[in-house]
Amino acid sequence: MTERILNNMNFYIIPSPIGNLDDITIRSIQVLKELDLLIVENANKAKIILKHYDIKPKNVLVYNDKSTDKDRKKIISLLKKIPSGGIMSEAGTPLISDPGFKLITDLITLKVKIIPLPGATSVITSLVASGLPANRFQFIGFFPKIKKDAESLCGSLLNFNGTTIIFESPKRIIDTLNFLDQKFGDLAEVCVAKEITKIHENFFRGSPKKIEKLLLESKDLVKGEFVILIKVTNINESFLLADRIYNQLLSKLSLKDLSKVVSEITGINKNKIYKRFLSFSKNS
Repeated sequence: MTERILNNMNFYIIPSPIGNLDDITIRSIQVLKELDLLIVENANKAKIILKHYDIKPKNVLVYNDKSTDKDRKKIISLLKKIPSGGIMSEAGTPLISDPGFKLITDLITLKVKIIPLPGATSVITSLVASGLPANRFQFIGFFPKIKKDAESLCGSLLNFNGTTIIFESPKRIIDTLNFLDQKFGDLAEVCVAKEITKIHENFFRGSPKKIEKLLLESKDLVKGEFVILIKVTNINESFLLADRIYNQLLSKLSLKDLSKVVSEITGINKNKIYKRFLSFSKNS
């Protein structure tokens, strides 16, 4: 009986603006006006959006990372009695680094029809403006707080040929960039997106060290919400490229100048390149 009732209802995943209140679709507004039950992550922030569009939902419940199994059962019990429900996160698309995942999996198990609405997400918005490859990417949520986990993540980045998208807080952004600089140096291409779609939106591009210095120029720059996008060049691939350049330009440049050029192209330390090329010349 439960499956039959829930199978006849629609449950919407409704993206909310990530900063600019105008960044919501007409369809989402229409759905919000017609829902029988709206589940929100943050009641106060939801009120701002609902008031802005003169939306008066029939019923509103809060579901966030503090919610329990008991809370989910209560929601499901209410959904049995109504034809439609939906979830809206604090900002952006629900379930992306968001507590709604468990609720949705429970509803899928009960054969509820899940209807995702397109809309705002800082993950894709930051990616397309980053200048980094967008044809292959991964999102990992917030950067690990535990050093061992951070080390493990950095190890995996060396083997991922694409862009990695990471959330970070203003309190940790400098430490995280410093950590990435220690691990990768100039082998990492980075874009830090700050306050996307908001008044103080900004994008910082370059090496981790360069961006760290830029952010430290003003205390105001370290405020807000951040997305880190990073593409790491595998050092083995970089050395292969360096060796190809060496073979083509050795007759035209001195070893010192050649090392400098290759370092700028590959991001590998100039001294490491010089020592490698010097060993080639000794063995030739």
